[in-house]
Amino acid sequence: MCELLAISASAPVNIKLSLCELARHGGETGIHSDGWGTQHFSTGATYGSPRARCIGVFAMGPLLQRHTNQSSTMIAHIRHATRGADSLANTQPFVRELGGRVHVFAHNGHSGEAIPADALSGQCYQPIGETDSEAAFCHLMQRFAARREQTTSKRSGIFQRLRAK
Repeated sequence: MCELLAISASAPVNIKLSLCELARHGGETGIHSDGWGTQHFSTGATYGSPRARCIGVFAMGPLLQRHTNQSSTMIAHIRHATRGADSLANTQPFVRELGGRVHVFAHNGHSGEAIPADALSGQCYQPIGETDSEAAFCHLMQRFAARREQTTSKRSGIFQRLRAK
C-alpha cells in the first residue's frame, strides 16, 4: 500500500525534514519504490514534482534538500504499485483544473470496482494512467463539474431576473 504525507499549516513551515523521512520509506526502510510525487501550494500557485521509480533516500533526499523550501500546504505520495505500470502517468498526486482552480488528489488504498469501467466513458475528465485512484479522482472531478454547472446556471438565472426588474 502507498504512503501519504500531508501538511496544512496557518503559516509556511519547513517541510524538508518531513519529506526526507518519507523518502526513507521509499526503498531504504519501506517497499515504496514505484514512484513519488509532491504538490506544494504557495500564493495560489501549485508546484509539483512527480517521479516514476527510483525514489529512495539516495534519489529523493538530495533533490529535496536542494529544491524544497517552505509551504503552508503540501501533499506527498510514495507509491507501491498494485495497479498499473511503474510510470509517470500512474504517479500521484494527480492534478486537474476546474473553474480556474487546481485540484490535487492523492489516495492510499484500493477503490476496487467502486468506479465502473464505463463510468467515465465520454466524460470530460479522463484518467491518463491505469490506477483506480486516478479513475476515482476523475469521477469526483466530473461530479464537481456537474455540480458547478448547476450552481452557475442557477446564479445566472437569478442575475437575469434581477436585471429584468
